[in-house]
Amino acid sequence: MKYLFPFLTIVLFIQCKDKPVPVESGDKLGELHFSYTGSPAALEHFEKGLKLLHNFEYADARAAFEEAQKLDSTCVMAWWGEAMTYNHPLWRQQDREAAIATLEELGSTTEDRRAAAPTELEKDFLVAVEALYFAEGEKNERDAAYRDHLAAMYEEYPGNEEVAAFYALSILGAVPVGRDDAEYERSAGIVKGILNENPEHPGALHYLIHSYDDPYHARLALNAARSYSEVAADATHALHMPSHIFLAVGMWKEVVESNIASYNASVRRMEEKGLDNDARSYHAFSWLQYGLLQMGRNTEAEQIMRDMYTYTTELPSKSARSYFARMKGTYLLHTGEWNSDIAGFSVDMEGMGIVSRSQYHFTEGWKAWKNGDKERLSALIDTMTTERKKAALLVTDSGIPMCAATPSGQGPNQLDIDWAHVMEMELKALREMLGGNDVQAEFWLQSATGLQGSISYDYGPPAILKPAHEMLGDFLLEQKRPEEALAAFETALERSPKRRLALEGKLAAARALGNDQAIAEAKELLEEISGARLEQS
Repeated sequence: MKYLFPFLTIVLFIQCKDKPVPVESGDKLGELHFSYTGSPAALEHFEKGLKLLHNFEYADARAAFEEAQKLDSTCVMAWWGEAMTYNHPLWRQQDREAAIATLEELGSTTEDRRAAAPTELEKDFLVAVEALYFAEGEKNERDAAYRDHLAAMYEEYPGNEEVAAFYALSILGAVPVGRDDAEYERSAGIVKGILNENPEHPGALHYLIHSYDDPYHARLALNAARSYSEVAADATHALHMPSHIFLAVGMWKEVVESNIASYNASVRRMEEKGLDNDARSYHAFSWLQYGLLQMGRNTEAEQIMRDMYTYTTELPSKSARSYFARMKGTYLLHTGEWNSDIAGFSVDMEGMGIVSRSQYHFTEGWKAWKNGDKERLSALIDTMTTERKKAALLVTDSGIPMCAATPSGQGPNQLDIDWAHVMEMELKALREMLGGNDVQAEFWLQSATGLQGSISYDYGPPAILKPAHEMLGDFLLEQKRPEEALAAFETALERSPKRRLALEGKLAAARALGNDQAIAEAKELLEEISGARLEQS
């Protein structure tokens, strides 16, 4: 399956390198209201770059800002824009060296760079970005300094949509570990103010979705989710983002549709620009697979898994291998095809982060349990324990990645380590089950649920491949304790609304109890997500 739907034939027009690249009039990326200094031609490209920046299309935004620089060397905000493309606040990524090199093209000192800006607003934006890259301290300290400078700008320039939008994003980016409900609500309040004046601002729509990206707030962003993919229809990431809200409330049909659109858009871009497999939106691909599995569309999910393996073996980048590890485990846990060739698909996980490695080991451990291979299972548990302890050495007492861990800020944080620890304890429970020690198995499952229940909501397809309460519910059902199992599945569904495996568990527990109301609830939701009536049992 090369891609999911036939694409229109795209005709590319080759441009002479020494001519300015025109801005395509068909780009639909949202609407901005701003006033910066530069020639009309340069500002046209700058505006496109700014829209792409709000849509997290960082590589294309950088190209637009660079074109603006070529057209007008006095358009200092084009250098600010390029520097901003090297900071991906919600992805925990930052190329500090590249950003500093870009800003030093404007001037070798803070004073020189500030002097290059013709207006106070532009000077303030440059000072803000100085805090992000040049300030002393760990990355989390620089993120906080950047947020605080934008907070002052928010007061200084009331009604300025760009100041407000970047301030709202900086609030989210300064949360070092997990989710902080108060800070996320503060960000949401700011972008709602923007949307009251400009309902097509791409950043405001985008950041509101991130602010409300959990099952407890998601319905507050349903309108923004439905609007965003139309407002910024030519941004691959904008086509995916609504599915964050749809997944959080269990709207699987919409999850599938959003990610088909986003993945196909990424493939079109890849082909148009002659890029390699890493230009595919593996992010959208993995969410698409997850949505299909919730709907019971396993044949389509299987093809995606096979395609992902092909892409990963063709170009085994860190990105591809990371998504492969999650997708393989997710697929096998939903389908139970532990004896299939897919269960034997393998890639080298050397150099990968703690979460991806733990997901890979967890899947292998589950397969060993299915095969009754206690020795293999124990070896994988020992590996997970060793790797988790090593990762913990790269985290501060506050759970924040140490700068020494990686120059780009992608080191593990405490949440990553906690996810890995939950999966490790789940495998320990499986090992005890193999030995017939149900009491100790339950101890490890209860420990896993306790830890998972204490940490931040995991948006998107679960990082903990088998959520702990769901696994506990399965165990309690096997132990003929359906009332406790039903409670465990109910808890699992609070974090993962309409998740198929938890609903199937709830239905089995309700039937064992003879609980007609719970049976009806589970059946209704299973029929809703699959589009078919369930047989009576």
